[in-house]
Amino acid sequence: MSTTEAIQEKVPWIPLIVLSVLLGFFGEVWISLIPGMQSFYSLGVVVCSIALSTAPFILLTLTGVLIKVGVLRKMSSSSLVYLYIVGSCASWFLSGTGTPAQSYGGLMGSRLTAPDLATEFIPSFMAPPRNVVQTIMVGGVPVPWGDLMPTILYWWCFFVLIALFFTSVATLFRRDWIDMERMPFQQAMVAHELIRRVPTSGGTVAIKSSLGLRSPFIIGAVLGMIFNLPILLAYLFPWFPDIYSWRTATCGHGAWMGGPSPQWAIVGISMVDKHPLGIAIAYLAPLSILFNLWFWYIVYLVLMQAAFIMGYYTGLDTASTGCCRAWGPVNIRMSPPFKWEAFSTGGMIGLTLFYLLIKRTYLRDTVNAALGKNKEVEKTEPVTYKAMYIMLVVSFVLITALMAVSGLSLAPALLFPITIFLFWMCNSRLWGMTGTYIRTAEHGQTLYRLFIWPTAPDPRTREFVLSAYMSEFNMDCPENQNGGSLFSAFASYKLASLTGTSNRNVFMALLVVQIIIPLASMLGWFWVNYTLGYNRLAQIGSLTGSPATDRCGYADNWNRLPGTDPWVHIFAAGILSVGVMTFLHARFVWFPFEPIGFLLAFSDASLFFGMWMPALIAWVLKTLTLRIGGAKLYENIGVPLVAGFVIGFIVVVFMGGIMGMVRFFVPF
Repeated sequence: MSTTEAIQEKVPWIPLIVLSVLLGFFGEVWISLIPGMQSFYSLGVVVCSIALSTAPFILLTLTGVLIKVGVLRKMSSSSLVYLYIVGSCASWFLSGTGTPAQSYGGLMGSRLTAPDLATEFIPSFMAPPRNVVQTIMVGGVPVPWGDLMPTILYWWCFFVLIALFFTSVATLFRRDWIDMERMPFQQAMVAHELIRRVPTSGGTVAIKSSLGLRSPFIIGAVLGMIFNLPILLAYLFPWFPDIYSWRTATCGHGAWMGGPSPQWAIVGISMVDKHPLGIAIAYLAPLSILFNLWFWYIVYLVLMQAAFIMGYYTGLDTASTGCCRAWGPVNIRMSPPFKWEAFSTGGMIGLTLFYLLIKRTYLRDTVNAALGKNKEVEKTEPVTYKAMYIMLVVSFVLITALMAVSGLSLAPALLFPITIFLFWMCNSRLWGMTGTYIRTAEHGQTLYRLFIWPTAPDPRTREFVLSAYMSEFNMDCPENQNGGSLFSAFASYKLASLTGTSNRNVFMALLVVQIIIPLASMLGWFWVNYTLGYNRLAQIGSLTGSPATDRCGYADNWNRLPGTDPWVHIFAAGILSVGVMTFLHARFVWFPFEPIGFLLAFSDASLFFGMWMPALIAWVLKTLTLRIGGAKLYENIGVPLVAGFVIGFIVVVFMGGIMGMVRFFVPF
């Protein structure tokens, strides 16, 4: 399909809107009906270390099958891109852990477990009253829509404003990231490999005979299904052997949590990611980044072992699990001397700031275009740069205003959109280049500690508790309060570039879908929980805890994140280190080190997710591929093979979710 044809093609708005409503509403029902399986068999994120969500791939696979058997007519590749947009934007609301339900659900939980503090700290429109929350636990009652309406409207506005803000950011930097840098965005690459194998109207992108039994894509798909089936059977049937120790020694992101083994003597090791999807996605990343990730992780291990010999990190050698090493009173992330959480926090902010510094010419050109001085640069853009900047500024101001309405004064309210921009801009570059990211709940309050509350105030105030809650959970993961909207926007633009789809159509689809999905999702969550009872369903939303009062705004937690005092000098060292590496990598072609792999090695991506291991394995496999067969072997065999593996794995996820729902009503 030519660019002209793509621009002239109309977006199928009615199917798009209907699908957004249905997926948002019934996706919440889906996840609620699979307790115990929601982390691996939802329509949302099933591998949180790489933020791999299933909904976009399930929609594309089902569509391809229905076209193949003649149930659906052939559709254009652009229509498949719109399907991806719906699935991608919806997936962040439909995950097993850390969904946006965490936002209102966490505050609702505070109404139950800390009612006095909740009354003092949480405005009535951010969570319904205690008596309304109590009835949701057992269910079997009509949904009190009238009592819930202020909460629904507040959070709908919040989610939509975040989506508008991040979509404007992605649109502003689209040309640089997609057209000029050609960042891979691995999950968009997997979607493209699948779309290329769907019979489309015109047949211009489908690969002939690519679905034969000997094709790399099909071989990969079969291997993915074979790998995932034992995991599914182990969840469904207690008697089935847990071949991969998935039920007993694996975190939700597919990492081995530690235990007696020779490498456990190295105190720096906490998690070792063993998920093959992590390896598959890492295989699509640039070799230089993969090398830097595992190389600098080895440097980290040497530094940690040296510190242990010198008397630091006492007790880590006897810690029973990697979680204890990552979260305990003495831990690898926040304890002296290195305080890696503070170091990586500085590195994340540094990556964003130095990117903006290096790209100052690009930014200057966009500003000139917005002022009408150089309109040539916006020829291929979805909208004018003037419209982009207006949307960016207006959404920024409205987010600040919403925070002020919630009870924050001007300074904390302003810091919120600044914080989410700095961290999610960094994470989007990490995810776009490597397929993984840094889970940043423990980074989110950094600017607040620097500029407003170096230590938790005593007594606590409403604006302190809400600032802590919003800054922490909004930095946690892309499926938490919807930082994922930035991932979806960039990935959608990448897929549009690969398929020749109109950027303007993608932009409009992103806006419409991200307005509908949050409301449909909230309505589905409230309906299923009030109807069947929260206690019977998958525990999504933290109604049984009080994160707003005993985690985020809790003094002992606040005062140690991202590091115990003194930590600012380590934070500054992180900014400087990433800055120096960014400059040297950009200035000298021969310089072997680069900032992205360096940052990932010293951050939670490796210290908590354990992504250093998939990076090492993928580096070896990709190096061998290129040495043996060059780019041709990589593109014709390697990429389709790993893309097929991802799709095959997700097919079993889809089957498992359906079987889990059946089991809810008909136990077996």
